[in-house]
Amino acid sequence: MEANTKKTVTLGINLKNLLIGLCFMGVLLSPPSVVSSWASETDKDLTLTIIHTNDLHAHEEPFLDNGKMVGGMSRIGYIIRSLKKEFPDALAVDAGDMFQGSLLYSKFKGDIEVNLLNKIGYDIYTIGNHEFDDGAKNLAQQLEKAKFDIINCNLDAGAVPQLEKLIKPSVVKKIGGQSIGFVGAMTPEFESVATNLQGVKLKAKHDQWIQPIQEEVSNLKSAGVDKIVLVTHCGIDAEKQLAAKIPAVDAIIGGHSHTRLEKPIIVKHHDGSSTTIVQTGCYGRAVGFLQLTFDDKGVVKPSLSKYRLFDVTADTVEAGDLKEYIEQAAAPFAALTREIVGTASDYFEKRNSLCDTSMGDIVCDAIRDSGKDYGVTIAFQNRGGIRGVLQKGPISVAQIEQILPFENYVVYATVTGKVIRRVVEHSLADGLGGHFADVSGLKIIWDKSKPSGERTVLILADDGKGHYNPIEDEQKYKMAINHYNFEGGESYDFKGATDVVKTKTRIADALAVYIRKHPDLTPQKPNRIVCVKEGALQIKKDGSDKTLILNDAPSSARISIVAGTGPGVSTIYNAFPVPLADAQVLKTGLKASSAGYFYCKSLTRLMQAYRSDEEKGQKASWVSIVAHPSRRDSDHTVVAAPVSIR
Repeated sequence: MEANTKKTVTLGINLKNLLIGLCFMGVLLSPPSVVSSWASETDKDLTLTIIHTNDLHAHEEPFLDNGKMVGGMSRIGYIIRSLKKEFPDALAVDAGDMFQGSLLYSKFKGDIEVNLLNKIGYDIYTIGNHEFDDGAKNLAQQLEKAKFDIINCNLDAGAVPQLEKLIKPSVVKKIGGQSIGFVGAMTPEFESVATNLQGVKLKAKHDQWIQPIQEEVSNLKSAGVDKIVLVTHCGIDAEKQLAAKIPAVDAIIGGHSHTRLEKPIIVKHHDGSSTTIVQTGCYGRAVGFLQLTFDDKGVVKPSLSKYRLFDVTADTVEAGDLKEYIEQAAAPFAALTREIVGTASDYFEKRNSLCDTSMGDIVCDAIRDSGKDYGVTIAFQNRGGIRGVLQKGPISVAQIEQILPFENYVVYATVTGKVIRRVVEHSLADGLGGHFADVSGLKIIWDKSKPSGERTVLILADDGKGHYNPIEDEQKYKMAINHYNFEGGESYDFKGATDVVKTKTRIADALAVYIRKHPDLTPQKPNRIVCVKEGALQIKKDGSDKTLILNDAPSSARISIVAGTGPGVSTIYNAFPVPLADAQVLKTGLKASSAGYFYCKSLTRLMQAYRSDEEKGQKASWVSIVAHPSRRDSDHTVVAAPVSIR
């Protein structure tokens, strides 16, 4: 598999010969002569070839990803140019968020990114929410240089005329003598996740957000265009909605959710048509290659349509002119690459997980540490504001700047427990995503099966001395957070905060200072946030003893019984969070029934196996169960909310 993966990305000059042996994820790619024949069932069939990227986030230079060098616009450019040479009618399309994510963006505010898309030969681009980070007027100034079509149909940019004149709701391209309509669209979350809008807004919000997109598709259909592609910066869930609501759309080139689709999502419609959804992930790790075959009635033939991802690795050829351009632009930042502030013993993780992550933890710890003089004991950081991870090995200032590229500043404030409860509930309201907040100084037990606004089971706060106690609504707590969230970004609400101090300390600078204080870093295992299932675990009296009963486990799940001194969050197996303080595994290797039921007798005797802390005199009085699926492709792990044995 290693050798085959390399073939996928090493696009040589003779692409036809290369593709004969090209393999991705075990699927053999055909040579171009065969690829071209995908659409040759009849002379009336049309093949549309789209080469696409999304969420490049100014990752012009290659970067380390879990120890491997990936990405880089000089390599992406080589892939796109090579494919366009082999398929002359191919269109290069980007689905937004080409801005924000590097020192080059921070200095040049988008000039480099627009120039690179021009140099590579992109044809179509839709705007992403991060294109507004330095203001709608800056975006207009940068896009004035664009040689590609800029499309969006659901933004009202009337407040910034210089931007409005650059945007087309759609564009029609002629391929093989036939018209293909491309419609651009922005996420319905736009106004809560974008900053510096300067009056730019969505044309329709909430339940009506799809309406402008439907109208533009209808306009194209009325003009006789029967082949329609959406280029959207909406996110995978919203793109599925679009596919279901607008069956006239043949394909969606997506972005915003950073979803890597190895295979396209095919949404089928009642009339027999279908919509193909594709995304490449983020940061230029891959380039997408989609070929749609239409019959003479403008209907996609799924059996003849093909899709591949080309991984961009250290083995991918670089386009010399692009490499030179990027190196010249990046030359002033070479010193930051050489400035080492610490060393990581391992890779820091940042997954969209239901628990805290090591990358989120260290950023929150750094923000919290920066507010010692204020008395900060609690810190928050939304995951969308963290754009990378610390790699194993030396940590440079340049690496920190890429991880935290936004001009976000630390804010200190005093808030009540009621405000903290509201903030945590908002973080958990819509499941995982950019608004989900990692924390420092809090322990959070939550249940994702509950309605939004009612998901927290327990919130514990550090008293400043390392002791965690339940949040009290009227008690005051000192907290730290980035100014973007504090001022309403991601729809956070800190109304009621007092003694607010808006510092000039960037989040990236706070992390750099923290790492200098703690130069030898080891990723922390999750022990702050845990997702549980309430009501799944019960204790019943069984004579002089007790019986532990678990319902709703995955079928034939592997069972671990865990005890602790009380509700909290700690780690077992040096990897997995559980909703108990001082957690210990009492028994494992057990198994639930095929119906997901498990019981354990003689619980009191089993609890005696808990090894107490003699110095503190702590005894186990609470218990939980972790039920791991017996198969990886089955249900998710179930962690039971803790119950007291007393």
